[in-house]
Amino acid sequence: MKKGTLCPRIKSSLSRYYRQKCGGSSMYRVVIVDDEPWALIGIRKLIERNGNRFKIICETTEPATALEVICEQSPDVVFTDIRMPDMTGIELMKRTRGQGVDVDFVVISGFAEFSYVQHALQEGAMDYQLKPLDMEKAEEMLDKLYRKLENKRSTNDLSFYISLLEEYEDSQLLLNTRFRDKPYKRYQVVTVYFKNAEYDDVAILELTSKAQLTTLKLGPKKCVYIINSDEDQSELIYRSLISKEDVVDRAGISLSSDGSDHVSMLLKTSDIASNDCFVDRSKRISQYSKGKKNLVKQFAEQIIIALERVQYKTMKDMTTVITAFFSTNHLGIEDAVFLWNEMVMQMSKDGDNNSRLLDFEFLEYSEMKEKFINLEAMGEYIFEQLSYLDRDQLGDANNKFKELLQYTNKHFDEELFLKDLSSKFFINVSYCCELFKKVTGMTFSQYMTDLRMKKAAELLQNSNLSIADVCKSVGYSDYFYFNKVFKRNLGCTPSKYRKTSGDMNALN
Repeated sequence: MKKGTLCPRIKSSLSRYYRQKCGGSSMYRVVIVDDEPWALIGIRKLIERNGNRFKIICETTEPATALEVICEQSPDVVFTDIRMPDMTGIELMKRTRGQGVDVDFVVISGFAEFSYVQHALQEGAMDYQLKPLDMEKAEEMLDKLYRKLENKRSTNDLSFYISLLEEYEDSQLLLNTRFRDKPYKRYQVVTVYFKNAEYDDVAILELTSKAQLTTLKLGPKKCVYIINSDEDQSELIYRSLISKEDVVDRAGISLSSDGSDHVSMLLKTSDIASNDCFVDRSKRISQYSKGKKNLVKQFAEQIIIALERVQYKTMKDMTTVITAFFSTNHLGIEDAVFLWNEMVMQMSKDGDNNSRLLDFEFLEYSEMKEKFINLEAMGEYIFEQLSYLDRDQLGDANNKFKELLQYTNKHFDEELFLKDLSSKFFINVSYCCELFKKVTGMTFSQYMTDLRMKKAAELLQNSNLSIADVCKSVGYSDYFYFNKVFKRNLGCTPSKYRKTSGDMNALN
């Protein structure tokens, strides 16, 4: 597709889905319609028992009123009776579809006739429950409904996010589908990682009156907020996040910029800033500032010179030097990535080192977070990798490596780092890299990715888990990064892989 254009099908579906859905709360909005008031009370109590997963925005005995609310507010789900005066539940579903509103329906009826069930399912009803409600079955239905809505949201939010990253010329048109009001001149992005998956992702930010925002859920604990306002909101954003430290784990704030053309850049820099705690854990909330490449390059050259002059075993204190350098110069993860890649490039020029640099590869910041827990660990890893191998200390390293491999195979869905594993199983980290390459034919990072992708493919083929749940089940907290890694390794997105696998199974 030519850059600067957006596929009409994608544009149409996004517009339908996002119209009136600014904010994107983790509470899914519900309309209830039933001509019997007692039935409304029963459904309301069922929904209220489910905590903060659903929010009732309208309950009515009039189908015409329900249709008006559905078309104006585009709720996530409608609970409807089947037989009502003036308009049946089937008619309500048909007229809603005719208006192009994307909403899920659950039919709750006192009639068990097969024809009613058949018609409801043909019109796309997600479920058909009988009155009076069986609470156990109703609870199971709500769980199923919530998982479906979460999957729909994560899929659509990811599609929207990727579309903006592609820097289409009509990004303003795309953004307009997520905002109710006429756009203000400035845009700003905030990336927030929460401490747990249960959070209210709308109330987290307090902004001025002349501001609107939309929320993208990009992971079980990750949200991205796109803010449109008439002025820079940085101070208010920072105060809001600080005041929510009980639920916010870390966050990154982009600079603000005039116009929608820079939103792609704002998305990237906000995400980078949210990872600055890699360098300093106290930097839980960070605003993006441009990396200092020239300064870091000079520092990398000094390290290389020192390595050439001093025996590696005496270089442990270099880790302290690195952390002090980053602290003094107020550097972030972007600078850490540049330092790592500069070291890789410089040392790859040395033919004598090539046999030992088995796990030295160029990284981007997302991969850096996968490889190391923090900057200090990165520094230690560099010098342990480069230290001369003392073969007398290897002992039963080969047997220990088998244990390490078994542990990795069992715990691949957890946060694992090679340095921690080598210490846990008493294997020199350099030799551990050598064994990984020798035994598996891959580096540790490649091996971990291979394990996760194989399991993800298996789950997509053989389970009903949502793609969001598959992402979480194989150890990823970021839908976008999971989508990117899956596509790079299997040649297509997770959703396309599942569809293709389903089509193949149907043929067989």
